[in-house]
Amino acid sequence: MKKIISVLLASAMLGTAASAQFYTGGDMTEVTYIEDLGGEYKTADGEKVDPFEFMAAQGVNMARIRLSNTPGKGTGDGTYYLPASYQDEKDTLSLAKRAKAAGMAIQYTFNYSDYWSNGERQIIPSEWAKQIKDELGYDVKDEKFLKSMTDKQKEEIRGKLGDIVYAYTLDIMNKLKEQDTVPEYVSLGNEINGGMFFPFANTYDANMNKDRFELVFDSNIDEKNDIKCYEDWKALADILNRGYDAVKEVSPESQVVIHLANGSSDSVFTWFFDKYIEAGGKFDVIGASYYPAWSHNTIDTLVSFCNNISAKYDRDILIMETGYNWTLNKKNGYGGQLTPTEDDPKNAEGYEEKYPYTPEGQRDFLKDLFTALRSVDGGRCVGALYWDPCMIHVEDGENANESLSGWAYNESDDKPAGNVVENTTLFDFDGKALPAFEAFGGAESANKFIDVYYGDDGKITAVKIRADGESTDTGKIKTYEWDGKSLALRSSSGF
Repeated sequence: MKKIISVLLASAMLGTAASAQFYTGGDMTEVTYIEDLGGEYKTADGEKVDPFEFMAAQGVNMARIRLSNTPGKGTGDGTYYLPASYQDEKDTLSLAKRAKAAGMAIQYTFNYSDYWSNGERQIIPSEWAKQIKDELGYDVKDEKFLKSMTDKQKEEIRGKLGDIVYAYTLDIMNKLKEQDTVPEYVSLGNEINGGMFFPFANTYDANMNKDRFELVFDSNIDEKNDIKCYEDWKALADILNRGYDAVKEVSPESQVVIHLANGSSDSVFTWFFDKYIEAGGKFDVIGASYYPAWSHNTIDTLVSFCNNISAKYDRDILIMETGYNWTLNKKNGYGGQLTPTEDDPKNAEGYEEKYPYTPEGQRDFLKDLFTALRSVDGGRCVGALYWDPCMIHVEDGENANESLSGWAYNESDDKPAGNVVENTTLFDFDGKALPAFEAFGGAESANKFIDVYYGDDGKITAVKIRADGESTDTGKIKTYEWDGKSLALRSSSGF
């Protein structure tokens, strides 16, 4: 009788039903690197586990995998570089296989860079620079050429970049398809607020350091030596459209993401996407990074942002990155990238009291975040991916409390530059799983299929969850009522 009541109650709701999987995922890109250093992932009790299998069992249902072109010494920013043989084609294809075998969906990121990329740093890959020089005769790494090139030369280079992006993206997508790991979501670039392929596809006029190829501001500007970057939205759209077309040629079902930093800031996203769309840019999903430590915005602000931006552009939103400290500092006592300082409190107001920097505080932050994002109007937030769950501390046997793992390596001595996320991972300094995994819902939650019911106003009125992942009635149903703040179980059967 409960089953009949549950189904009748759900079907009697006014409005429409939309079936969707909400992704509670994480970035798995650093796993091979950590394992090769000797790092071990463990249960909370200390039993060694495979991170993909373990995390999938905890409810992590999507793996983000970031592809860098040719990481290694000499291909970074001149001061730092990423270690060779990690995050490259071979490594990411292997990681995709592991994610698929664990039953995870895949979010695959084309960094289009040999090194870390973000809103201020988008360095043309070294092999692409060589190809441009070989085929066009232009050295896009040469300061003198960049300062003297003509508009015609710029257009030739932009056209070549589009060709290279298309061919590269097509090749990698075909290789993913050949091994049966086609990604559900594909992002073109990482946090591209400032554009890409500096100085050829920028979103605003700026100065770029001639040595690091990084945008500079305020007191760091050197008018005499900097390279000028000029706003060109059409160049950005034209180049990324070639990547979009390559993805769709191999996998029409894959959703293409354009990913920006400053998630929860309406003005940043409307500025970017208004101009990107006007320039003819193609995309399926809006990707956003959200860190309360850097945005200083609350979860409620993020939900409002998702409602506003998804409605304005009629696109789903995927939170590509989020993170929170489980302890204040790294094992050596120094701050990590999200550790507050006197000059920068690094958090939304009141969050250090509401979510203290403890394992339980990290867990509670994620619980509240995932619950709130499921409430976005029309179900248009499709998930949130944690960064970085797996880049754990690996003890340096010669230097107590120091880590063998590093966010990058020094060009000067080839030593790791420090692990700035070891106090925000989902495993502690000994590799043991933290309570944060409770927020992901466990294995049962990972495989559930969700029907979300909306009223005529687009607000959620009920949620029906089937435990076996099927979209047909199997007799295992829980129906929840949504009051705008939390879910309350209304009826269940088959559990």
